[in-house]
Amino acid sequence: MYPTRFMSPEFSRQIFEQLYTEFLPIYGENEAKSLTFLLLEHFLGLSKTDIVFNKKVEQVFDYQNVIERIKNQEPVQYVIGETEFYGRKFKVTPDTLIPRPETEELVHSVVSGVKNEGKKPERLKILDIGTGSGCIAISLACELPQAEVYAYDISGNALKIAQENANRNQVNVKFEQRDILQFSEINPAEKFDIIVSNPPYVMDSEAKEMHKNVLDFEPHLALFVPDDNALIFYEAIVNFAVNHLKTRGLCIVEINQQLGLETAALFWNKGFSHTEVIKDLSGKDRFVRGIM
Repeated sequence: MYPTRFMSPEFSRQIFEQLYTEFLPIYGENEAKSLTFLLLEHFLGLSKTDIVFNKKVEQVFDYQNVIERIKNQEPVQYVIGETEFYGRKFKVTPDTLIPRPETEELVHSVVSGVKNEGKKPERLKILDIGTGSGCIAISLACELPQAEVYAYDISGNALKIAQENANRNQVNVKFEQRDILQFSEINPAEKFDIIVSNPPYVMDSEAKEMHKNVLDFEPHLALFVPDDNALIFYEAIVNFAVNHLKTRGLCIVEINQQLGLETAALFWNKGFSHTEVIKDLSGKDRFVRGIM
């Protein structure tokens, strides 16, 4: 049994070795090291340099619960309560998905598109559908500070976290609790220049291929769709976009890599003037982009 906590004073290398030894059998060498570095940085403010030079630690670190959670394969982002996205810190809880690196590419696509096309950000109205932690909407608000950014989500708990993240990053995003599948409630006069979304898209049949750290801890409401109606959220988003995008407005969504053409077909069939499937940096179909 490991002790309940490290008693002050201790040395950083000793603490590192004890945590690393606990994680190694489950995660392997590289991931165990990464987890240990991340935990020590978060809880004790130790850098890798501090550990290499065996800095003395004066704080008390109560770590038994942390070790148990990590060994149970709970995502480290939930354990420390935050993650990094597009160069900024975001609070995450089991009420929100943990943002993925691929989603940063969606943000980059929108930001670079606005800047390259010479649009005036102060005139833009942007909507993020299914905002979760708010990482997309908040990142866009930070990168395009003159734009007016809105964000919808069905989960009241997720919206509370999103608002905290907006406050943390010192931007104004207008959050509203709305059901993606009930967009008939929205004022038809409300028009946007850009609509973005990373909706649920993992088919139920794909669950068996997913890791325990996702299946057991991340919110299924934000992840899964039935196999026989896998595009349910995209149909709703495209229908909404047809009625709420301005002329030449952009709609871009993150997608299931297996359903790129099927998702794009929804845009084509609704009369978007330009539609394309975009690959991520790994070469997988990851986004569909449509111009109204």
